[in-house]
Amino acid sequence: MTSSLGTPTDRFDTEVLGLHWIPLSASDEDTAAVLRERLGIDFSRSHDRIWETGDFVYLPVAATYLRGDTVRRETIVFALGGDFVVTSQSAEPFAPFDRAVAEMGRRPALAGSPHGVLYALLRSLNEAAEGVLGRARSGLAALAREMDAAVDGGDRIREVAELRAAVADLDAAEDAVTMVRDTQRDLARATRRLLAEHGDRAGELSGAIGHLLADIEDVRQRAVAEHDRARYLQHSLLIRLELQQARTVKILALSAALLSIALLALCYFATLA
Repeated sequence: MTSSLGTPTDRFDTEVLGLHWIPLSASDEDTAAVLRERLGIDFSRSHDRIWETGDFVYLPVAATYLRGDTVRRETIVFALGGDFVVTSQSAEPFAPFDRAVAEMGRRPALAGSPHGVLYALLRSLNEAAEGVLGRARSGLAALAREMDAAVDGGDRIREVAELRAAVADLDAAEDAVTMVRDTQRDLARATRRLLAEHGDRAGELSGAIGHLLADIEDVRQRAVAEHDRARYLQHSLLIRLELQQARTVKILALSAALLSIALLALCYFATLA
C-alpha cells in the first residue's frame, strides 16, 4: 500500500488508513488467524452471496479491472463491521484500490469510518470496471468502422482467416463486457447493503453512497448496450464469414470443373496425336 499521501490539511498515511481498514492477502495465514481469533472474521464461506457472522457482514464483489492490456477478474470479499472493514484479496496491495487510497487522501473524512472506507473502495472498483468497459467499447467501435468500410468498398474483402480473427476479437470483447455486467451486479448489491448498514449517521456520506449507486447503474446500462452491440457485430461477422466460405467453395468447385475440362481436352488431343 502507498506509504504516504499528503493532503493540504492533515498527514494521511497507512497509519490513518489502518484505523478502520485491514487489507488481508490470501496468503497471509498468520494475520487471518489473528483476525479470526480477535474479531471473529472468517472468509471461508462461499463467495457468491452476502452473509453475516458475528459482528460482520460479508460482501463479495467479482472485480473486473485492467492490468496493462489484460482484463483481469478477481473476487474481493469485504467484511464490514462497526469499527473495521477487512478486505480479503489475492495480494496486497491490490492495484484498483490505489484510486480509493488517493480519494481518501483528498477527502480524509472518508478514512474516519469503515463505511467511508468501504464507499471509497467500492467506488474504485466501479471506476476500474468502467475502464474495462471503455476499452471494450473502443474495440467494438473500431471493428464496426472496419466492417462499414468493407461494405462500402473501402477495404478489400477479408480472407477467411482474418474474419475468424475478428470473430475472436469480438468474443473477447463480449466476455469483457459480460464480466463488467457481473461486477456491476455485485457492486450494486454491496453498495445497497452499505447504505442500509450506514443508516442515517451522516447525511453527506449517505448522499455519496446514493450517487455511487447511480454511477454503478449507469455503467451497468452502458455495459448492456455494448453487449447488445457485440452480439449484433458477431452475427454480422458470422454471416460474412459464411458468405466468404461459400464463395471460396464456389471458386474451388469452378476451378475443379475447369481442371476436369482441361484434362479431358488434353486426353482428347493426346488420342489424336
